[in-house]
Amino acid sequence: MKDQDRLRAEYARRAKDPRYREWYSGANAANRFIEQDRDAAIRQLFTELPQLLAPDARVLDLGCGGGHELAKWRDCVAEKNLCGIDLLPERVARGRAAFPILPLVCGDASQLPFTSHTFQLVMQFTVFTSILDPTLKQRLATEMLRVLKLDGAILWYDYWWNPTNPQTRGITRREIRQLFPECSLRVQRVTLAPPLARWFAPRSLKMCAWLNRIPFLRSHYLALLTRA
Repeated sequence: MKDQDRLRAEYARRAKDPRYREWYSGANAANRFIEQDRDAAIRQLFTELPQLLAPDARVLDLGCGGGHELAKWRDCVAEKNLCGIDLLPERVARGRAAFPILPLVCGDASQLPFTSHTFQLVMQFTVFTSILDPTLKQRLATEMLRVLKLDGAILWYDYWWNPTNPQTRGITRREIRQLFPECSLRVQRVTLAPPLARWFAPRSLKMCAWLNRIPFLRSHYLALLTRA
């Protein structure tokens, strides 16, 4: 089975699983805590490096889902310059209904339908860990670099550790470097491990914040990659 077909089957299964709807609901305390913490780290990153995002920048989100993350960039980038691509047509349809102006495309990110050097920022949130085929991962990485402007940046947010889900595989800092050998890498650990956040957030957000100060308990890498 091609990994793309496995992904379609896996996300169809998740769509029927009420746990996933509850975990990623905007009303879920753990999901809100994780998202707010991650968004604050991203804002800080671009505050420190504002030259990486020009006012007329074009932004591409790989695995955009319903466009939720992409829509957050509307405050600093013209909406017509935002673009998302996702493998699953039902997610793209949901995104088009929620954000009618956002240009969302259904397609395979290993064969991006864009010309080279188009985007100032290309981002991926938990896409690579969902791919088990190393060849497919490398094809995605190559395509991301192809469509990236020479002075652009890749925004990476993904697991380095997720022992509870056999349908994903964590990616270490070393593996990120191997996928993008010609890039320099600025990386930090973020996100309190979701199982911990789901247990503590409904009980004590202060405890979540305290645990999140322990680097080993942060399960994701937030990275910015630029051509060296």
